[in-house]
Amino acid sequence: MNYSLLENGADSLKGAHDSLRSFDNQIDGTDHNLKDAVIFLNHGIEILFKLILKEHSPALMFSNLKEYQNAKVKMKKGGESDVFDVNSSLRTVSLEEAVKRVELLCDIEITDQLKSYILYINKIRNKIMHYSISLSEQQLHELTSKLKLCYEESIKFLEIHIDGLKEKIEDSRFEMTYDEYLTEQAEIMAEMLYEDARIEEMERQQELMQEAEQDSLGDMMDQMEDETNH
Repeated sequence: MNYSLLENGADSLKGAHDSLRSFDNQIDGTDHNLKDAVIFLNHGIEILFKLILKEHSPALMFSNLKEYQNAKVKMKKGGESDVFDVNSSLRTVSLEEAVKRVELLCDIEITDQLKSYILYINKIRNKIMHYSISLSEQQLHELTSKLKLCYEESIKFLEIHIDGLKEKIEDSRFEMTYDEYLTEQAEIMAEMLYEDARIEEMERQQELMQEAEQDSLGDMMDQMEDETNH
């Protein structure tokens, strides 16, 4: 079997697309579809960002450059075909680090919007894989919307920088009109602004409470001082 990073990543993106389609087409028992969509999309993006790094330099894929270099030397001396045959404990970078390296080391511009979508999906994926997750109806709507937007925006970006990807996934696209896209964006932006305002109000209330406590403490100290003087 020969399974390249391109095929692996494209396959995961297709899996994300199919899972989201299933979620949209069913009424009950769809939680697993949404979970699968998160995991597939996160994996597909991570693999394909690593492919971009590899095409610039395979070393950029690895979290520890020195370990990779040592394994590469041993691979050449031993006639091995893969650095993992020499050192199976080698670790590639995380998705978040891959995004940073593509942008900073490969000089490829990534919009703040796309980065925010990717990091959001990655955060949800980590909760699913390592802990647990509970979403309200509003949060569920936000997740579904961001999954679709992240999928589309990621594909637009990745198709520009990866030859052959478009052909691999051309049948797995969401037919979202421009008006629908703008509506989704507006809803997400409104939710973000609401959350920011809520946090600001909480911080303001906390500051007021702290000021009140300080004033109360000051009054108490003044009273104690007056009693001492008398």
